[in-house]
Amino acid sequence: MPAARDRAAAHGRRGSRSRARSRRAALIALAALALPVAGIAVDGPTGSAPGWAFVATAVVAAVLAAMTCSRAGAWWVAYAPPLVVASITVVAEELGGGTGESHGKGIATAAVHWAVDAFPAMAAAEAALLAVLAARWIRSRRSARRNGE
Repeated sequence: MPAARDRAAAHGRRGSRSRARSRRAALIALAALALPVAGIAVDGPTGSAPGWAFVATAVVAAVLAAMTCSRAGAWWVAYAPPLVVASITVVAEELGGGTGESHGKGIATAAVHWAVDAFPAMAAAEAALLAVLAARWIRSRRSARRNGE
C-alpha cells in the first residue's frame, strides 16, 4: 500500500506544479497585454499618435512573451505583436476621438492612419520577439549538440 500512496503523492506534486506553471503563464500573458496599454496611456496626454513609450512597452512585452513561452507556444507568440499593437492603437485612437468619422471614406482613411501610427511599435516588437526566439533556438541547438543528440 505504501507504493500506491507514493504514486498518488507524486501525481499531486505534478498537478500542483502544472497549476503553478499555468498561473505563471497567465500572469505573464496579462503583463504582456498590460504593458503596451500602459505605454499608450503614458503617450496619450502628449499627443494623439502612439509615441516612444508605446513602442518601448510593446518591445518589452514581446520580449517577455518570447522569453517565457514554450517551444510550441512560440508559433502563437510570433504572430501576436502586430495584432496586439494594432488592436491597442485602434482602441486608443477611437477612445481619444482621433478619427472623427466612422463611415465611408472616413473609416478607410482612419484605418490607414491607424496602420501608420502603429507600424513603428509593430515592427520593433516583432523584430525584438524574433531575435529572442532565434537566440533561444540557437541555444537549444548548441546544447543538443553538446549532449550528443
